[in-house]
Amino acid sequence: MSRVSGCLGVFLITFACWAWAVSPACADVVPGDVIDKTNWQKAEGLLPEPVLDWVKRGEFILDIGELDVPDPTKIRTDYVLEAFETNRGKYGIDEDGGVIEKASGKLATYLVGFPFTVLDPEDPVVVEKLMYNHLYGQHVNGFFKFRFQLIWVAEAGFEREVDCMWQGASLTGYPEAKKIRNPGGVEKYSIMVVRKPYDLAGTAIMTHRFLDPKKGDNTFGYIPAIRRVRRMSAANRSDAFIGSDECVDDVNGYDGKIPAFDWKLLRVQDALVAFLPGVYPFVQNRYGEWVTTKDIPKVIYGYEDPNWQGAPWAPTNLEWVKRQVHVIEMTPKDKYYNYGVHYIWASPETYACPFKVVNDRAGQYWKSLYMVNTFVQSADKRMAVIGVPGQNVIDERYKHATVTQILNPDNPWTMKARLNLDDFSMAGFQKFCK
Repeated sequence: MSRVSGCLGVFLITFACWAWAVSPACADVVPGDVIDKTNWQKAEGLLPEPVLDWVKRGEFILDIGELDVPDPTKIRTDYVLEAFETNRGKYGIDEDGGVIEKASGKLATYLVGFPFTVLDPEDPVVVEKLMYNHLYGQHVNGFFKFRFQLIWVAEAGFEREVDCMWQGASLTGYPEAKKIRNPGGVEKYSIMVVRKPYDLAGTAIMTHRFLDPKKGDNTFGYIPAIRRVRRMSAANRSDAFIGSDECVDDVNGYDGKIPAFDWKLLRVQDALVAFLPGVYPFVQNRYGEWVTTKDIPKVIYGYEDPNWQGAPWAPTNLEWVKRQVHVIEMTPKDKYYNYGVHYIWASPETYACPFKVVNDRAGQYWKSLYMVNTFVQSADKRMAVIGVPGQNVIDERYKHATVTQILNPDNPWTMKARLNLDDFSMAGFQKFCK
């Protein structure tokens, strides 16, 4: 048995032992089932209550399937798989909520792969470890860039589409990062820019995130109407982004700092998780970048299908697969954060966040988010990611949704992207602003 295979075996044994906290399941879905308002009881206990309500009301129909890969933990870049062994037991969480090297007790300023490869529900900081792995999913494959579209959908159907670009530069998580000078202790840089329509084009957000858990993000926003770059507070990350139903922290389920919240594991259970079926290729271009191809289909939503009878923001070509998740309560420490207590359903296999259920600051239910995942891997397995074809935030109060089209034939992902770190300076940022 190889060293990597042995590591993954230990990981899966630990994963299987989580049954101690799994809620009793009365649901009996199997691949091939179609769950709708006539038999919604079969999915009871496998979905957040708001999502189950969508099925009850006939707004969503769930096609039950199974994964196209036998073991999702192996859909990773080669050095990430090796790190499942080399990182085991090496890192911890300090009292400030940062990732430290256990041997020295010092902040982990550079590491390869995911920091926490064994997740024990008895561990008092298991949630923080899982969420750090979630965030390191952005880091482990180096610099990246891609387009995406935010699509406003009301009960009557499509309203408008906003085309955006996102690029990120991580300074940890992959071997090449060790060569980058990092005197400021930066964890990652990111820029999100609106490209069209004209009235919003040039709106942009730049974030500098730091490894120090006590040091907040430096976030800057450019609003074309005032033609100025303004410093944003941490609370602004929970503001609606350009009038959509989602905020900056909703990206990929959660994209904020881990110490910004109090975290609590509620339970471990099975859940129905949305996947775009298939395993799709990466190819390497002449610059050495890894790029997805047009083989990846687009997620289709109800508003695009004239025969669809459900909610216009419901997906129509996905499979819902039963997988194990952690159900997590997250409470913002910032009293000005727009969300109150909310709940993440996070996967210990992929480190993705399939669901988020949000209450307002008064404790009343407000909106829900679900993620769509798929698998992308090069033929030689030198590059592999858990892809995100889409996410959807549904505001139940206003019966409105923001559909995000991300990975698809028109929106390729580029990993190991050739980016200029000077673009993430104030001068570089302004060239993206209208």
